Amino acid sequence: MDLSWNHNAHYHDHLLRQVPDHCVRALDVGCGIGRFARLLAGRCARVEAIDPDPAMIEQARERTPQRLGVHYSCAALADYGIAAGAYGFISAIASLHHMDFAESVRAMAHGLAPGGVLAILGLYREETLADYAVSAAALPPEWAIGAGLRAARAATGVASPTAGLRSPVPLREPRMSLRQIRAAAQRHLPGARVRRLLFWRYSLVYTRPIPP
Repeated sequence: MDLSWNHNAHYHDHLLRQVPDHCVRALDVGCGIGRFARLLAGRCARVEAIDPDPAMIEQARERTPQRLGVHYSCAALADYGIAAGAYGFISAIASLHHMDFAESVRAMAHGLAPGGVLAILGLYREETLADYAVSAAALPPEWAIGAGLRAARAATGVASPTAGLRSPVPLREPRMSLRQIRAAAQRHLPGARVRRLLFWRYSLVYTRPIPP
């Protein structure tokens, strides 16, 4: 059992599968303590990771071996100055609902090289019967996994991956429903694929077209 499991980490493998082959440069937006950025460093030659919370960036740097070469910056997406076509892959995990959706996805898409991929793992506001049904379906595995993790951590003495954080991860309820997210994605990222996921998440994957 992965003792560092959480709702976002459950989908890290899904996000890593979206990384294009031979990706040179990647950006992780809202990196938190850097867990996904460290995984991404195994797939891309250079990884940049940003977060506006200085405590998160400090923790990320402390937890990241220098050999991985992840470059952390304390910055919000709007202030980072993404160069056009600079990245083969951009990720945003549970961070987009803290930002303006349209401005943020346009900025990230602007930063993709032709053939580059934007992969978002996001949260949505429950609105429909289908939303509530999927949320209800997530509860039994949530309880089972949580109980198993607590027992395993108690038996092994392994702490939670967020143990020792000097600043709590900021929380904000998502404002957009999945219906609104799909509509906005089609307006700003034509061809983007939006999927509802378990554990109150969705994925959005967009590939920048390669000019003919």
